[in-house]
Amino acid sequence: MKLLKNTLTLVLILLAAFVTYEAFFVEDTPLNYFSSKSASSTVYVENGVSGVVTITDPTLHKTVAFNISFYPLETGSGVIVSKNGYIITAFHVIGDPQSNTINVLKTMSNDDIKLYVEQAAVSTYLSNYNPQLGAELSSNQVSQSNLSANTRMTTDLLIQNNLISVKSYKQVIRVKFPSSTGSKPLNAHLVDVGNSGTDNDVALLKVNPAGKNLPVLKISSHDPKNGENIRIYGYPASSNVTQSQLSVTPSTTTGSLISEVRNSHSIIYYKTNASTFPGYSGGPVLNSENEVIGILIYGIQTKGSFIQQIKSKYGLFLSSDYIIQICKKNNVPIDIV
Repeated sequence: MKLLKNTLTLVLILLAAFVTYEAFFVEDTPLNYFSSKSASSTVYVENGVSGVVTITDPTLHKTVAFNISFYPLETGSGVIVSKNGYIITAFHVIGDPQSNTINVLKTMSNDDIKLYVEQAAVSTYLSNYNPQLGAELSSNQVSQSNLSANTRMTTDLLIQNNLISVKSYKQVIRVKFPSSTGSKPLNAHLVDVGNSGTDNDVALLKVNPAGKNLPVLKISSHDPKNGENIRIYGYPASSNVTQSQLSVTPSTTTGSLISEVRNSHSIIYYKTNASTFPGYSGGPVLNSENEVIGILIYGIQTKGSFIQQIKSKYGLFLSSDYIIQICKKNNVPIDIV
């Protein structure tokens, strides 16, 4: 009888320990799981061009052909929304970089792409062959301190003098995946963009993941509340991601939602005090349930002059409503909660 009692006591102790362990495991796993899954679903997006260009230098009596496989123009972030390779990012990440300087959303036209390919070839030529070409083609002395201005001016002069020709050109959007997914960089197809006339800063991309089921996040259909804690994933330019890297690791930043903002076209954004850097654009903004409540379109920088900090007092993210809209419009199945 005593042996039976002791055995029963031991069983109860072991059962209690197991229940305690199981409760701890069940409570702790979702946090680790979703944190890892959030990072795994955040991709690095590169917007660039490729093409074949020939430059003739009359001063060196040299003609050089350039086969540009990829020349990056803009980088940002994105979030995987379907297992078969659909990705959401910000419109301005994959649009015309020149239009970003005047806060306009615009896709790249054929003329834009051709000019960027020409500038890519000229930049390479100036760096490797003749940095004074612009000055030699012009009556004005070209400052070498501003290489981008030198490249643009030299390109214009070469075009005016019929000294540059373009055989082929196209826009190339590349997606790099976090190390945890084990996927190689893939070229992306631009499926659709938001309405540029209303500043709907969202874009839908498609990659072919070669049979892999990519990690995806749930998209919230509920309006977030003021004061709600948020987390943002993305790839700040300061992370020094290089073109040769096969995979990458996203950074994360936290803050809280301050208020809802609507522009003159009633597009819904949210203000946040989360500190971000260029490159986070297009990255997912998550609530405490690790659901996507939007994508970052404008971030705060904690460094810089006092005036810059005042102008950049708040970060803005676009409501997840527009993720849902563009996916439904293009028949992309997503997990909406």
